[in-house]
Amino acid sequence: MATYACSDFHGMLHFYKTIKEQLKPEDVVYFLGDAGDRGPHPWETIKAILDDPQFIYIKGNHEDMLVDAMGHGYGSAWALLRSNGGKKTCEQAMKEPNWKEWKARLIDLPTKATYINAQGETVYLSHAGFTPSLDHQGHLRHIWGEDLIWDRDHFLDEWPQDEMFKKAIVIHGHTPIPYLLDDIDPCCKMQDIEPGALWYADGHKCCIDCGAVFTGICVLLNLDTWDEDVFMSDPFLKY
Repeated sequence: MATYACSDFHGMLHFYKTIKEQLKPEDVVYFLGDAGDRGPHPWETIKAILDDPQFIYIKGNHEDMLVDAMGHGYGSAWALLRSNGGKKTCEQAMKEPNWKEWKARLIDLPTKATYINAQGETVYLSHAGFTPSLDHQGHLRHIWGEDLIWDRDHFLDEWPQDEMFKKAIVIHGHTPIPYLLDDIDPCCKMQDIEPGALWYADGHKCCIDCGAVFTGICVLLNLDTWDEDVFMSDPFLKY
């Protein structure tokens, strides 16, 4: 059995199909959100992942925007989703005769997961990522809601020195690697690195959002071995 993570397909349904074809029946994939919007097959991609028992679907900000817009006409939620490439996604979703059931499933998606890998490392998975911390009782602080689906303020945080985080790793999507590079290392450019995941924060954080819809690149990360399968195709949009 292998356990993987991938993220931010943004309507690039062929990446889901390619990954699905190489999975063994016992394999598990954490999908870290943003299945729809922007790409050619947004709603189909969302439905495929929601209905696939091998995929553990973590909520992203685009799923969050979609559920806010579904069934609410042309108000501010619709405007926000549309400005983020979600017009087609919402229109297709609303054509479903049982769209309220789909909406309920999206609302119920978790915002985080924890996995203990074969090396004994604690792997925290969420869409936007975060920097873990302890509360006053020495327990992991609970982080919910928008922090895990929208936040981009944690990139330059120093990794905590607490003993429990020495073998901890945060895996996230949300911010395409070219943009993340601008924050953590402005001197490094996308063309200077190999396609695939971006490790930072002294190896404790890993971004797996390759900007698939713009770059035509998607990565499948093995959470036990840290091996990467990189898939490439023609991009759908230009940066």
